[in-house]
Amino acid sequence: MKLLVDAHVFDEGFQGSRTYIKGLYIEMVRLKPDWHFFLAAHNLENLRQEFGTAPNITFLKLQHQNKYLRLLYELPRLLKKHRFDYAHFQYITPISRHTKYIVTTHDILFEEKRFASYFPLKYRLMNGFLFKRSAKRAEILLTVSNYSKAQLAKYYHIPENNITVTPNGVTVSEIGEDKDYIKNRYGCEKYLLYVSRIEPRKNHLAVLKAYCNLKLYEKGYQIAFVGFRDIPYKALDSYVSSHQDVLKHNVHFFSDVPEKDLQYFYKNASFFVYPSLAEGFGIPPLEAALYKTPVICSSATAMKDFSFFEHLFDPTNQVALEAAIENLIDDNPGPLEKISEVVKDTYQWERSAKIVIDALQKNS
Repeated sequence: MKLLVDAHVFDEGFQGSRTYIKGLYIEMVRLKPDWHFFLAAHNLENLRQEFGTAPNITFLKLQHQNKYLRLLYELPRLLKKHRFDYAHFQYITPISRHTKYIVTTHDILFEEKRFASYFPLKYRLMNGFLFKRSAKRAEILLTVSNYSKAQLAKYYHIPENNITVTPNGVTVSEIGEDKDYIKNRYGCEKYLLYVSRIEPRKNHLAVLKAYCNLKLYEKGYQIAFVGFRDIPYKALDSYVSSHQDVLKHNVHFFSDVPEKDLQYFYKNASFFVYPSLAEGFGIPPLEAALYKTPVICSSATAMKDFSFFEHLFDPTNQVALEAAIENLIDDNPGPLEKISEVVKDTYQWERSAKIVIDALQKNS
């Protein structure tokens, strides 16, 4: 089996689709030594650092970082030249066709009217066409949650038995017990943590409102927001500006945090909060749980599968979030050891890799 993987996400910043490709293919390379995997990206050094070397891996350099040149010209040329058995893409396939396609569509949240306002019109129109076209052309269509599977079936009229769920795996590295690591490097000592891109759909504003309404600053808590800002978030900026007396020295925004530091952020947090309004999956609360950090998590969309969390809430209900925070602070963190074990047992890259291998073998 010769398999091409479009790995251009490794030319960009950290994101869910990058985590997905890495986790899935590290396991597939290990499980199928008789298959040959070709990973294509512009920055081959990044690929080598992430995947290492193996006899059944070849890295192919993409000359173009422009997605249109990549999809319209360079990838079709690669497919024609190497005659792969399958090629795996995230969301969008090339226009021309020279092999069978695997497509992973992580989510189509923008297709839902209730979430449409969180996505620019141009994004909705263009990707609505391209995502649907690519999903329907795929010999093997993958997604990451039961929620996303149901939405693909509903909006793109694809039979559910033609959609395979490959959940994200979650792994964390063993780190020491340095409780002052974050304090010494970032100035945060007793903090609630939220790891996510900063945009309206992620609902950071609800966390700030809860912080002020519950007067958590009087209890010595700070907030650590870790993540890049993708798009304007005027409501958040306005709230921060109008509550400078409370928030100026207590709320911290961090981006481009190294992996090791992120692990310590998780481990040393007083608790982790994830109030997102909509997700196709939702990796950060699971990562926090593996470090046995108490988690307060949204129960919306794909996150309703996280029923093992003690503190789930409706992210559109501010009172529910504040009640969950008060409950947790009042010495009810939940069975942290048990939750960590459930996450570890449920979300494994090896399991998802075996699902993909099985689908490939059945369709070959």
